[in-house]
Amino acid sequence: MNQGATWYPLKHRQFRLFWSAGAVINIAIWMQTVGAAWIMAGLTDSAWMVSLVQTAMTLPVFLFGLPGGVIADLVNRKYWLLFTQSVMLTAASILFVLAATGSLSSWMLLSLTFLLGTGSALSMSAWMAVTLTLIPREIVPAAVALNAISTNVARALGPAIGGLLIAVAGQASMFLLIACCFMGVILFLFGWRPVRVSNVLPPETFLGGMRSGLRYIRHSVSLVSSLKQVFIFTSCASALWALLPLIAKDQLQMEADGYGLLMAALGAGAVIAALNLTRLYRLVALRQLVVVGAVAFAIVTAAVSLTDVVWVVWLLLVIAGIAWMAVNATVATIVQTCAADWVRARVASVYLLMYMGAMAVGGAVWGLIADYLGTTNSLLLAAVSIVLGLWLTRDGVFVLGSEADYRTVSQTDELVVAAEINHSDGPVSVEISYWALDEFQQDFIRCAYAVGQSRRRNGARNWRLYRDLAEPNRFVERFIVESWLGYLRQRDRVTQADQNTESQLQRYVISTDVATKRYIHQPNAMDGW
Repeated sequence: MNQGATWYPLKHRQFRLFWSAGAVINIAIWMQTVGAAWIMAGLTDSAWMVSLVQTAMTLPVFLFGLPGGVIADLVNRKYWLLFTQSVMLTAASILFVLAATGSLSSWMLLSLTFLLGTGSALSMSAWMAVTLTLIPREIVPAAVALNAISTNVARALGPAIGGLLIAVAGQASMFLLIACCFMGVILFLFGWRPVRVSNVLPPETFLGGMRSGLRYIRHSVSLVSSLKQVFIFTSCASALWALLPLIAKDQLQMEADGYGLLMAALGAGAVIAALNLTRLYRLVALRQLVVVGAVAFAIVTAAVSLTDVVWVVWLLLVIAGIAWMAVNATVATIVQTCAADWVRARVASVYLLMYMGAMAVGGAVWGLIADYLGTTNSLLLAAVSIVLGLWLTRDGVFVLGSEADYRTVSQTDELVVAAEINHSDGPVSVEISYWALDEFQQDFIRCAYAVGQSRRRNGARNWRLYRDLAEPNRFVERFIVESWLGYLRQRDRVTQADQNTESQLQRYVISTDVATKRYIHQPNAMDGW
């Protein structure tokens, strides 16, 4: 099988097992999200309360996604995943008991959905990071497409199963099946034996890890563009997801099983897109793919609001699923291929924060708008907002990362240290001198700033490039790292792509005159008097 084929990662046993377990989790989560929304529609007539079910499931990602990603990069991921799955099992079990005894209220449903969403938010980035470390790096795009297929098959199956169970066996049966799904995943994790990774340097602190993760994203043009795109598009496009229960119930006169079929149409379209994404990445520019997907989703959103013919709505939702994947799966692939190994879970957590946070905020906002303007007018306004969002993101850079972007390399220059230094000592100041060739000075400056961006992404701050006033051909690169341990980490985080950029810089200088000096902060000897 071709390594670029969508199904190729499933040849790796560990990936196949985790992918299957992830599919079970996704089915349970979609059963909860869609089933709870339908149950809420029966408990209250408020569109806002119905839309809050989506918010209760996705808002925890906005609140806890980044902390979950930091923790996933710092602790044993097996035990962290066991803890988060236990939280979700607890929430589903309580919902089952309340539904079985007839004690389930609207606010209790929201609260326990929020608790289940919290467990999901804390585990998402860890699950994503573990899954993508089980395969060779060159097939990560195919693995991301497979994960998207898993999510969207679950989006199709979860609502259908949930709606059928509610219609045939009652609300409690759905919550019981959800709890069984989480129990099965917990048993799988107990049997998992992760490979131990030896770290020469001590782990970062929680706050330090959070700062370094955000700094890494801030100094990556591709990541910033992708995160901006996913937040703007998803917050506008979430109107269709949030108001679909009302479209099914009021506009199409459907029951729970009919609503599940509408969600299945969205999932079916998403699967069709995911099966073809890796091939499309080689044929179509990523920016073009995103624009076409967003415009198509806007058109479908407007069209769904204007028709009450069930089969037409179903076909439109299949197209919407394809368009949704064209935007969000493309962005997810960019994010996962551009993140270095040491920060992968944190980058994944910020992506999920933007994606799910946009779903949460969008769900609440579009629900409130629907209470005042009605479902049809709200969807028409959402369609216009999606198109306006394309104008706001018109300058985005969308490029898939390569292996060089995340594979770290050992530094070849020797650290000369004449005295003993503690990890906590610092800050550390680094000064690198260059003599630039006259004919290449502009190219040198441009390349030097690219090097500076990679240094800041890996941990440096206050990076500057200076020109010597006495010697116009002499340039000095200076930057500061907060501690000696931070400087050692920054050196460990240099990737092949970073090293290649530094090598390009050497083409514009007299290489024999490049000199590096390192300084460490000297406290005042009178401190403490």
